Amino acid sequence: MNLKYLAENDLMYMYFEMNVPNTQTRTEHPEVFKFVAKADKSTVVGYEIENAASNLKYILTSLNLNSKQKLAICLYFIREREGKTQKDFSSALGISESTYKSLERADHNISFDTLDGIFGKFAHEPIMETVFHHAG
Repeated sequence: MNLKYLAENDLMYMYFEMNVPNTQTRTEHPEVFKFVAKADKSTVVGYEIENAASNLKYILTSLNLNSKQKLAICLYFIREREGKTQKDFSSALGISESTYKSLERADHNISFDTLDGIFGKFAHEPIMETVFHHAG
């Protein structure tokens, strides 16, 4: 998964597949649009989210994302909001930068120790609470 957050206009892009011919359609939420594959309209290849900060709970609870994807979105969003680098966050969590990068791509199996560290570091973040609550 690839994520892009444009803080200046609070716009987030989330792609599950890149370089797939697609078309943009509305979701049931007026500020969330989905990209579907032109060859198979039932395949969602990404989302564009306007007013991402205020729509984050909707994203995490209503888009049929798995737990890894939800965690990736939260980590990425918090990091971008704080203006930190992936290296900053990996150091703060006590994990390698490559491991952290894979967490943001939602392609890493996370250890309980790392998960516990993330929860402890970001327990004050309401969006993390949403992820951990819905994961359990």
